Amino acid sequence: MTQKKLSVGDRWIKLCQEKTWVDILEETARKIPNLEALVFGNDHINYHQYLERVCDYAKGLRAIGVKSGDHVGLWMTNRPEWCYARHAIYQLGAIMIPINTRYRVGDLDYILGQSDTKVLIMEPEFLGKIDSMSMIKQLCPELASSKPGELDSKKFPLLKAVVCINGRFEGCFTIDEILKRGTGVSEAHIRVGLKPDDLIHIIYTSGTTGFPKGIMTPNTINVAYCTISTELFKLEHGNRYLNVLPFFGNIGLWGMSMCLLTGATLVMTNRFSPVDTLKIIEKEKITHAMLVPTTLIDMLGQPDFGKYDLSSLQHVTSGGSVLPSTVVREFKRRTGVDIMNCYGLAEASGLSTWVPEGDTPEHVEKTVGIPMPHCQVAILDVNSGEILPPEMEGEICTKEVFPGSQHMKGYYKKPELTAETIREGWLHSGDLGKMDKEGYVYITGRVKEMYTVGGFNVSPPEVEGFLLKHPKIEAVSIVGVPDERLGEVGAAFIRLKKGETFTELEVIESCRENIADIKVPRYVFFVDEFPLNPQGKVQKFKQREWAIDKLKLKELK
Repeated sequence: MTQKKLSVGDRWIKLCQEKTWVDILEETARKIPNLEALVFGNDHINYHQYLERVCDYAKGLRAIGVKSGDHVGLWMTNRPEWCYARHAIYQLGAIMIPINTRYRVGDLDYILGQSDTKVLIMEPEFLGKIDSMSMIKQLCPELASSKPGELDSKKFPLLKAVVCINGRFEGCFTIDEILKRGTGVSEAHIRVGLKPDDLIHIIYTSGTTGFPKGIMTPNTINVAYCTISTELFKLEHGNRYLNVLPFFGNIGLWGMSMCLLTGATLVMTNRFSPVDTLKIIEKEKITHAMLVPTTLIDMLGQPDFGKYDLSSLQHVTSGGSVLPSTVVREFKRRTGVDIMNCYGLAEASGLSTWVPEGDTPEHVEKTVGIPMPHCQVAILDVNSGEILPPEMEGEICTKEVFPGSQHMKGYYKKPELTAETIREGWLHSGDLGKMDKEGYVYITGRVKEMYTVGGFNVSPPEVEGFLLKHPKIEAVSIVGVPDERLGEVGAAFIRLKKGETFTELEVIESCRENIADIKVPRYVFFVDEFPLNPQGKVQKFKQREWAIDKLKLKELK
């Protein structure tokens, strides 16, 4: 049977080969200058103001020495200034380094050094809870005695300037100061001629399996998948797109970019709250939203969900991890909107598969869809690398349709890891899955998360899927932990629905009655929350480390 494949024509090929985000913002602002571009709380910015502000930021950054090829870090929560700074960096031909606002001193130490950041633009605190300025001072004690723009850090010799968007601090520029300096910079000095295949940003993976890796992203793949996504997502001029996910992650950037391509309005928040999100959808008449399973579960869990008017919603897409079928059905029942599942990696442009709108409920609930036009998708044998036939489990891998259509340029300063990840043209995702005869892809687990009990492989999603059917369980995560006799056994982290009670023995007995003994968790932990990365994926390596420490287990050699 011929595999299904999404098709949106050749517009995306032309765009990604000929246009940069600098071109796209300018063209959109010229066409619809007065249309609302950004909404943040009570702030409403039209496209003319958006472009004008980007140019002001570009001139200001150029005035303090930012030039083509320099690395500029952005360490702030979602806000219009994030959007201005991003495009100003692109306009100068510099390279943006988005930095996770959940990072602490150790994380920041690693990222600033590994990324070779020259200028850091930051908020001095995040959401009134995290003192980010104290972290910078701890890592760069020289800042207090430095003139703004003349930092001489022993730890970070390439870091020369820190810019604060709020407040005045020793050794730092204020945003107003650099904007004032920029008034003396001509338009010619911020027109560097960014080319479509130039590197535009380095996104650091959020660490589901360990230390972050810097993904070098060229303009081509970023424009390609955003262009395709706007068409498949049916995002159009005048639509209102809600972004609750952080801009420092690939999914958050995706929404910002799609709006530019179409002239839609980007409505942003700097934190996720299920109640606030429901209120924003109602107030701002949101038509499109990209969410992750955890946010959808939290929203549906609100007791007064039904009191909000969500009738403006037309399209909701979920990504980041496997979406439980119960969530798909419940959201459809309560809003009338189908959730469109998708799948992808930051290393592979962002998205590789998508469930077409109006597809069968079975495909929406159980698959992550069919290949998108800018890539090939295949299931490869984990050991031999051979392409497997339909229904065989292996590693989900992708290949570009043409050079620059999907794959990253590599991991920054990690050539060996790059070579390990992209082999013979195939980008290896690390995800286990299978593909049916029609080309629909099913995720079955992680290559590295699969654990072996007495010589038999166990895939965590299979056990998680069984436990999620229990009416008392809201969320579950299974990890493998060391065992002297069997090599590894399962440990279950379970979040119960509000008001429910369950015991470890009841969980184990329920499993024993329904699934193979090797799949029954040896340990059960009831928790209120899971450690998550910014895209909503459970950081299972942290759960595993916690369980090993809690149980006093020893890693087997």
